[in-house]
Amino acid sequence: MINEIRIMQKIFLTPANQTKAIVKQNYYVDAADFAPFQVEGSVSTLEGDNSQIQLLFPTTDYAIALVESGDGNRKSQLILKTYFITTDERVPSSPSSQEVYVGIGASFSENTIELRFNTAVDAVASNFPAQRLNEENVGILPLDSSLSLR
Repeated sequence: MINEIRIMQKIFLTPANQTKAIVKQNYYVDAADFAPFQVEGSVSTLEGDNSQIQLLFPTTDYAIALVESGDGNRKSQLILKTYFITTDERVPSSPSSQEVYVGIGASFSENTIELRFNTAVDAVASNFPAQRLNEENVGILPLDSSLSLR
């Protein structure tokens, strides 16, 4: 008996100048909108670092149009959902993981189109906040506890 692990990734890509997301998945099941893509990079870390991922497409007319419609993938939003497909080819109702990314650029080669993304939220570092409240950065400090941060 062969044990297979079936993993599907579904992308919801919203270019910066559009409001409707483009939805594609890289595993053909339920006659959904299939697209051959691959995700590279760390999709999540225990430390919550600001990680980068690459979304790779083969160089096709569809993928080129996708990049051009989103101004070179600058400031687009990507929601990446990962599902483990059951042995009877069903997609679970909720994903195993869901990540949100912001587009930072794209590149082309003969064989591949690469969309680059950063995580939308970075982890809070130990030096947060980087400054202390003083008269230089908030103005005259009041004698009571009410501060107006402008």
